[in-house]
Amino acid sequence: MRAIALLIAALMVLLGLTGVLWPEGLMPLLTYSFTGTGIYAAAAIRVVLGALLFIAARATRTPKTVRVIGLIILLAGIATALIPVERAQMMKDWWIERGPDTLRIVACLPLLAGIIVGISALTADRKA
Repeated sequence: MRAIALLIAALMVLLGLTGVLWPEGLMPLLTYSFTGTGIYAAAAIRVVLGALLFIAARATRTPKTVRVIGLIILLAGIATALIPVERAQMMKDWWIERGPDTLRIVACLPLLAGIIVGISALTADRKA
């Protein structure tokens, strides 16, 4: 379970660092995630990662904090699946209008969450 938490933390840190250092590289992913199939793919990934993180939280030093992060990711996935395609297109246009600086700021969220989960998993007792 600890390895799952570390893997998810590494993915979140990687996504956050990419968004902070190279937001233009995430723009194609951002554009795809607001298409009809992209919405459901993003929702499925969020639900799975959130559920795995919620389950793996007991193997970390701060399980309550990690569970809250997992629950937020899980709920974001459910909410993503409920977004109509037309609304998603409006959101995509809004993101593109704002440019890469907004993406840099927002990318700090998964970066911070990934660091918290990673430190919590790395400093956990080996028995758990």
